[in-house]
Amino acid sequence: MKRIDQQKQVDVASPERRKILGFAVAAINLALISAIIGPVIGFVTSPMRRKKKGQWVSILDENLLAKGEVQEVNFSLRIKDGYQVVDRKYTLYLSRSQEGVVCIDPACTHLGCRVRFQSDKHRFVCPCHGGVFSEDGKVVSGPPPKPLERHKVKVESGKIWIYKET
Repeated sequence: MKRIDQQKQVDVASPERRKILGFAVAAINLALISAIIGPVIGFVTSPMRRKKKGQWVSILDENLLAKGEVQEVNFSLRIKDGYQVVDRKYTLYLSRSQEGVVCIDPACTHLGCRVRFQSDKHRFVCPCHGGVFSEDGKVVSGPPPKPLERHKVKVESGKIWIYKET
């Protein structure tokens, strides 16, 4: 008789034990899924959450750029790259027209090769795949999908300043 009573007590307690084990398994699965998906979501959304930093940089005296002239300008910026501070070198093209000063980035919009300005033909040419851009950076021919990138420019106190994102 005692044996039958003990089995009945165990059977009655069994559904509660199953619920507790079910909750424990569900909690462990939820923790594992969160541990996997959490970093993936953080990685995918990090560019949207990152604020772009930039600064105005004086790169040339205003009187050194004549109207109708396109000039290659080299400069360097001290930037924080990871854990170290380094001097990064940049190259840009400045041109002056009736509308004002324009700053053009020399990276081709096709594959990022560096374009060269041909002053005799008044155009930029990409040596990699033959892309041709007009003097103001618009696509004339070749594979580039869009015009050369422009940077913000201002002329103040006799200097030409560009806004460079870092």
